[in-house]
Amino acid sequence: MLLLLVASVIGIYGLGRGLTGLFEPGQGIDLIWLAVTGVAMMVLFAQMGRVHDTWLRRRDSHERQVQQTTQEEPAQPSAAQAEEREGRSA
Repeated sequence: MLLLLVASVIGIYGLGRGLTGLFEPGQGIDLIWLAVTGVAMMVLFAQMGRVHDTWLRRRDSHERQVQQTTQEEPAQPSAAQAEEREGRSA
């Protein structure tokens, strides 16, 4: 979590320093700070991916959803399916 916080601070600071030239006349865009921001973003995305992979999941709710969807399948064909079958047989 500390790495996530540090990478966030560095990314925000680097973005501000890199884009200073857009807001202050006479200064250009600093590509080095934008590169630092890019590296910080990669670290953030890697950390978010790790958190997502290890996130705890409630298996009970997923199993209930699967059971409900399999039980909700109609036992009788719908009216459109019945008309289609009649059209094929005629």
